Amino acid sequence: MRKPFQSVRSKMVLSYLAVVLVIALLFGSIFYLFFSHQYSKEIRINNQLSLKSTVNTIESSVIQKVNQVYLSLALGNAANINLDSLQGNHSKILDIEQSLKNMVQNYSDLIEAIHVYDTKNNFIVSSVYGLLLYEDTPSSVDHTTDWIAAMKETPESSLWMKTRMVPQDAYIESREQSNRSPLISYVHSYPFQSSGQDSKALIAIDIKESAISQIIKNMLPADYANTLIIDQDGTVISAADKTLIGTFTEENLTQSLLSYPSSEEGFTPVFNYDSHVVTQDQFKGNAWRIYTTTPNESFYYKLDSLKEISVLLGLLAVAVGIAMSSLFTRANYSPLKRILNNIKSRMDSPTSLKQDEYRFIDTTINSLSNKVDSLEETLQANHKMIKHSIMLNMLNNRFTPEELTEQLQSVHISIAYTRFRCIVIDPVNEKWKDLQPRQLQHTLYTMIQQLEMAEMEGTQLLAEELQDHKIAVIICTNQSEEPLSDLIVDFIHTEAKTRFDLDFVLSLGGWVEHFTEVYTSYHQANTLIRYSYFFPDQSAIQDLDLLNRETSSLEIPDSYLVNFEKKLQTRDVHGTVQAIQELVSQIKEGMYSSEYSRIILLKTVSIYSECIHQVRWQPTEAHTLSLYKQFSLFYNINRYSEWMIHLVTEFVMHMEKRSEVRSVDTISAVKIYIQENLSGDLTLDHVSEQVFISPKYLSKLFKEETGIVYSEYVTNQRMERARELMTQREITVEQVANTVGYRTPAYFIKKFKEIHGCTPKNFMRSLMEQGSI
Repeated sequence: MRKPFQSVRSKMVLSYLAVVLVIALLFGSIFYLFFSHQYSKEIRINNQLSLKSTVNTIESSVIQKVNQVYLSLALGNAANINLDSLQGNHSKILDIEQSLKNMVQNYSDLIEAIHVYDTKNNFIVSSVYGLLLYEDTPSSVDHTTDWIAAMKETPESSLWMKTRMVPQDAYIESREQSNRSPLISYVHSYPFQSSGQDSKALIAIDIKESAISQIIKNMLPADYANTLIIDQDGTVISAADKTLIGTFTEENLTQSLLSYPSSEEGFTPVFNYDSHVVTQDQFKGNAWRIYTTTPNESFYYKLDSLKEISVLLGLLAVAVGIAMSSLFTRANYSPLKRILNNIKSRMDSPTSLKQDEYRFIDTTINSLSNKVDSLEETLQANHKMIKHSIMLNMLNNRFTPEELTEQLQSVHISIAYTRFRCIVIDPVNEKWKDLQPRQLQHTLYTMIQQLEMAEMEGTQLLAEELQDHKIAVIICTNQSEEPLSDLIVDFIHTEAKTRFDLDFVLSLGGWVEHFTEVYTSYHQANTLIRYSYFFPDQSAIQDLDLLNRETSSLEIPDSYLVNFEKKLQTRDVHGTVQAIQELVSQIKEGMYSSEYSRIILLKTVSIYSECIHQVRWQPTEAHTLSLYKQFSLFYNINRYSEWMIHLVTEFVMHMEKRSEVRSVDTISAVKIYIQENLSGDLTLDHVSEQVFISPKYLSKLFKEETGIVYSEYVTNQRMERARELMTQREITVEQVANTVGYRTPAYFIKKFKEIHGCTPKNFMRSLMEQGSI
């Protein structure tokens, strides 16, 4: 039984119903069109906004970018234009020329060439012409040197040249317009604030006028042919008609543009007996102005009456309805025709369209078969690149299982294995950084080749380079797991050491049972590789329990850093070294994430930096690299520990030498501190912190300078103070003990008797008898 609406008649009915609907909608829109008298004004505003947007785009994409290029040349290290020492230095000139070429290549869509002119030595370094000599009074001035003469005559620091038609081949002068391209030169003096007359150098940047034209074409496609850019002198800078570029106007649109001060609303002078609306705007970066002309017909519609509009719209609705009906009928009635049209639109040879339809389809199938064969040859030639892309997408889980199976089969990778595991190799270490880029790439390619060529029974290794110079290795095997992993790890270390004399760090993810799960093993290995920094003694990081540390929010107790800071400030070398070792041990054994652990180590560097800053001292390595830069160069925690211990030892030794010079001042400061703080903490450790020397050295220094040990001096001072307090009325022994720093009266009484030969009460009694209190 035929389904509803499957017959041609039913579909035709639906088609004409659609026609009626279109007619009704079009008649409904009549009233909107008739009463929207603001329509032309809105178009005018939109035109102005589009033009302003075009100006902003040109300023950001051309003018600002050119200024950035100049600043990069004038201020950056890529092309230092300080030409004072270049005379005779050909290698430096070649370096500048290469830098200019690199800059042109980076901005090839905008910049044609860059030239640097040395005003003192009168030579030009150009990205196109190389090294040129320039005469102060050349016999003829062309586009290669005219900017020099123009810039020397201006008191300004920059200059926009007029557009010139320049030969496309820099070494062949061509008079044919088709072989010449328009360029705009932007010239700026160096140094930045100097004028063109007193500058040391001039930098000229040749800008492609086609870049500006393309922006205008993209932003104003409908008005592109009627859009001009004119400089302050009335010269055409950019136009769709390239014959107008660089010329003053004849009897054309531009002459009238310059004679009418237009507003943002535009104006309507008459050009060639036709009325136009002109919209204009000005560039902020220079004195250019952009004008676009639009015929008045685009803005104003002359409507005679509602009746005429109704008739026209009715006819249009009927035409549209008939067209839609025809399309519906043909689409449902002739599917074979659609197939033929689709095939014909993709055929290279138009003569084949004259063949019989069925023969034409047969010929097309044969041609498609030949193209498939050619495509297979192309895929074979690009096998490595395709394999690299597939492997990276697989490691990042960008395929469905069906897509992954299809992609692996396309590059002839077998998936007939029962277990898979991913290894991440990180070659970065001190020796690795010393290699040249070619050596780095050669090392990676050689290692990948050796891994994939390794012959292991029932096992295949797939290796690919990652973006950060790491190597991802996928173990595909049917063998037992752990012995095979250990064998491959030993193989990688041996190859790296014997072939390149390098020590690689490795991490292994967990085993998975299907190719579609390899990405989980890869992400595990990529996470574990971070912990090679903390466990450099392990041949490979493969403890999956370390993954729990990445999600741990546990923090190292503050006491470790406080202890390190305290020992460092007291110049206790042994204590500081022990604090470093305890912190390193805690990081290795605790459940702390790799990033957090690195931050804690960085804090120790910050504490050390603050400490040496307080005493205004710098380590011997400070003149080459900052402490934080040195820290970033260490690739394992053992090297960090050795470095930090070395810095601490050097710092304490320096401070002790410095302390020998100021020993007398230090003892005076200690005595003053003791006198002012008799009731406080006067332990050797505490007081040594106040004068920034170690307790051991303070004790030795105090004995040498005073002849008595530190503790005896403190006791004597307290007893003297106690005697003074006892001469006062209404004070108890307990109060005296607390005032001079003794927390227990019994111990105070004992020490007082040792010093004065009697107890405090007997001493006070004797004073009362003498009438002293």
